[in-house]
Amino acid sequence: MAMTMLVNKWRRGAEWRRWDLHVHTPESQLGDSFSGVNWDEYVQALEKTAEQKEISVIGITDYMTIDGYEKLLAQQNNVENPRLAGVLLLPNIEFRSSPQTKDGSALNIHLIVNVEDMDHVEKIKRSLRNLRVTYDNQTYGCIRDELIRYAKAQSPLIDNDQAAYKFGIAQFKPSFTDILKWLDLDGWLAANSVVGVSNGKDGISGLSLDSFSATRDELLRRANFVFSGNPSDRQHYLGLKSGFDQAEIRRQYRTLKPCLHGSDAHSIEKLFEPDQKRYCWIKADPTFLGLQQAIKEPEARTFIGEIPHKLTEVLSQKSYFIDRIQIKKNGHSALVESWLDGCDVQLNADLIAIIGNKGSGKSALADAIALLGNSRQKEHFSFLKPGRFKGKSGEPAKQFTGTLTWKDNTVEVRNLNDESPPNKIELVRYIPQGHFETLCNEHISGTSNAFERELRAVIFSHASESIRLGALDFDQLISEQESSFRDQLIEYRTTLKRLNQEISSTEDQLQPDVKRKLEELLAHKKRQIEEHLKIAPALIPKPTEELDDEQKKLANEIETILNKIQVINETTEKNSEKDLILAGKLKAAQNVKERMRLFERLFKQFQDETTKDMEILGMKLSDLVVLNLDSRLLDTIVEQMPLEKLTIQEEARKAAGEKLKFQTELDTLNTKLNVRQFEYQKNLKALADWQAKLNELNGTKAAPDTLNGLQARIEQINTLPIYLKSCCDERLKLSGQIFDILDAQRIAREQLFKPVQDLIQNNSLIRDDYKLQFQAALSGSPDTIAARLFTLIKQNAGIFKGDDESNTAVRKIAEKYDFNKRDDILNFVCALNDEIRVAANGTNNSAVGIVNILRKDKATKDKNAGDVYDLLFSLSFLEPRYTLLFQNTQIEQLSPGQRGALLLIFYLLVDKGRIPIILDQPEENLDNETVVSLLVPVLSEAKKTRQIIMVTHNPNLAVVCDAEQVIYSSFERTNSSRISYVTGAIENPIINSHVVNVLEGTKPAFDNRRVKYH
Repeated sequence: MAMTMLVNKWRRGAEWRRWDLHVHTPESQLGDSFSGVNWDEYVQALEKTAEQKEISVIGITDYMTIDGYEKLLAQQNNVENPRLAGVLLLPNIEFRSSPQTKDGSALNIHLIVNVEDMDHVEKIKRSLRNLRVTYDNQTYGCIRDELIRYAKAQSPLIDNDQAAYKFGIAQFKPSFTDILKWLDLDGWLAANSVVGVSNGKDGISGLSLDSFSATRDELLRRANFVFSGNPSDRQHYLGLKSGFDQAEIRRQYRTLKPCLHGSDAHSIEKLFEPDQKRYCWIKADPTFLGLQQAIKEPEARTFIGEIPHKLTEVLSQKSYFIDRIQIKKNGHSALVESWLDGCDVQLNADLIAIIGNKGSGKSALADAIALLGNSRQKEHFSFLKPGRFKGKSGEPAKQFTGTLTWKDNTVEVRNLNDESPPNKIELVRYIPQGHFETLCNEHISGTSNAFERELRAVIFSHASESIRLGALDFDQLISEQESSFRDQLIEYRTTLKRLNQEISSTEDQLQPDVKRKLEELLAHKKRQIEEHLKIAPALIPKPTEELDDEQKKLANEIETILNKIQVINETTEKNSEKDLILAGKLKAAQNVKERMRLFERLFKQFQDETTKDMEILGMKLSDLVVLNLDSRLLDTIVEQMPLEKLTIQEEARKAAGEKLKFQTELDTLNTKLNVRQFEYQKNLKALADWQAKLNELNGTKAAPDTLNGLQARIEQINTLPIYLKSCCDERLKLSGQIFDILDAQRIAREQLFKPVQDLIQNNSLIRDDYKLQFQAALSGSPDTIAARLFTLIKQNAGIFKGDDESNTAVRKIAEKYDFNKRDDILNFVCALNDEIRVAANGTNNSAVGIVNILRKDKATKDKNAGDVYDLLFSLSFLEPRYTLLFQNTQIEQLSPGQRGALLLIFYLLVDKGRIPIILDQPEENLDNETVVSLLVPVLSEAKKTRQIIMVTHNPNLAVVCDAEQVIYSSFERTNSSRISYVTGAIENPIINSHVVNVLEGTKPAFDNRRVKYH
């Protein structure tokens, strides 16, 4: 036995069907109805035309009576030869009442009566007998025998009962007041009928809408609907007409009213053929209860025209609508439990609500549809997941196979333990509550960009071909449009990185210990010089006595050798300078060649990236740019350097040899001098050695350990604060330029969602009520900044002491600034940098930089201050991101429930996708007021173009959203673990009883919000 119960013929629930509630019969006694047509011809034409026009419900209309209806009903119930099978016949009693309107039109009352009661014909006749008029102090009821008496009383010459009957109907004109009073007093008829009003033409078309008499206003207030096919009338009575306030329309007529239209056929040619093809469509079960449901939802459930828009969508886009889902236990399965075996649910094309008590199998059906529709949300399945229906080894899910059939007859078959193949396209969008929360929370915390990916996909779907220019997805579009921004960011951030390294190095040099050590070294060097000055050799006068020829010769030779040694020393010093110059030239040449190579590579990249654009422009790159790099001169210089260096080295080697030879000769000659000459030469050498040592102690500015070198180093340090400030100023300037690029990137992205924003502007619900806005913002999460920052610095000082305290401190600083404003973002990074410096140095105002708070890492290299500065001042934490505003509120400031609702609005109203949507508990975390004010309008709007399947624990949501189909789920634990589904429309009595039962006593609150059951 299939476990899906058939509660009625209309398992799909409310669907669009053609109704004609105003069709006369030959029994209509006024006018000239179906003149010359006998009853059999009429019935045959009625049946044939109803089938051709696909008419589901016919309002059989007669004046004051149900004569024609009674005869047709008898033929429909004829067992041997039933007529009009499958068509619902409803009696429509048309009253021509008095007085007429001021322009002479007859304002008629129509009474359409429920036929569910087996005795409804007799009850209607009994009621009509109680509707009475008075003539000559006698009262007459609206029934055949009394109408004949009434006619003969007025015209005694009439001797034919049929003629008298026709005359009696023509004269029977109770007032509006009498008819309404009669209805009020007849309890059965009042409970089993609906009242319509018309003027006998095209509904009430042509009558002034703003000058009704008091009587007419009262009648319109009492009427449940208006017979009119005029679009202006429909707009007016639905409160949608420009210049009319809907609240005023409700006040004037008690409620909004549908306009129903019929052919008002009095001839075969007119059957079911209203003027201008203004067919009446009603989305409901073809029952009297369905009619009542349509009256309660006049805008959504009624349509006047050739075909409703949604029906056109379904017929032309069948691949976007699921027809049915079936689940069977696999053949030869040994599983005893039934579970989903026999499930066969036909699905409505509009809004489907799956209701039931907790644990009744609601999610089982939703998960199965999602699985067969290739959903990518398997991690959010609540039934088809390990530990539940899949157990630990796939049992019992692997015992079942599901079949999803689409309206275009394509079929997807899959074992319930399987997963959707990754190469299959997603045919349904499954939006479980957990997915809402994960997307929103991770977007706010900055831990995931999944939410932004969803936004990007929607934005791309709305982008025109002129914007896409061949891009296949949003990321490709962004990559092509923003390449210049990326190149600029790389350039500026590379420059900033070098500058941060210079700042870090300068701060290291400005540490108090550095200067103090230099000053100590300088003082020590001065003491060395002072001590050295104390041991300066006294100058021995040159001997004045006359030297013999030999001594003179020795003296001259010694002086010559000393001069040669001096020349060698000077040459050696010059060669050292040349060697330094050569090294500098080599490095300079290498730098220039490397920059040329880099420039050539960048130009090649420029060529590659520009080729496509140049082809579009019909130009060659050489028309604009010609690059000519020639490194031959540099190569010549570099090639010559080894020879020059070799020459210098050879000269240095020869000079060293000559110097050694001269020194040896000098030592030999000195031994031949007399004592006075020897002492004098010895004194000269001592003075030279002392002077050389003094020169060594004094040194040059380039020699770091000498007096002049230390003084130059200290002087340089004294100028570093000014240099550091200039570097910091330049860094802040670079940060501002980086922000400008990011902001330009944001503005460029903003242009991409202009089509989406235009869509929002054209949807009053999104624009006015929800104030939904797309926004491209420069976003940077404080938590993300903190996470990166605290891998570089320690959390043991100042406001950065402790994990939680550190993260909170970063958040508090960030809260003061708007990351979308240039000054704010620069002030933020400066403020955070200042707090880091304070934490690093405490009360030590003389300390510079942040070196004291940097992390030490034995596994890798220690952290560098430049890394921290790169994080902050390169604004690497900041990027253009898409987000949404709801009623002028940032998503970060919304409650979890509001965020979920916002995503619903996004998916249902903005997403251009057409595939069915499955919603799991969209009302979660929302109070009833928000459900009614926010979710209901969104779902009601979205179902106009898409198929929506909604799992809800609150049937109230299904009711106030006027779900076209309700699927009631139940789980029979004592009956082989069977999950059953009962399906139908809200107006179906069995479905209605399930709705009320699940509500568990909330019927009074339910009544207060647009009751839908009876």
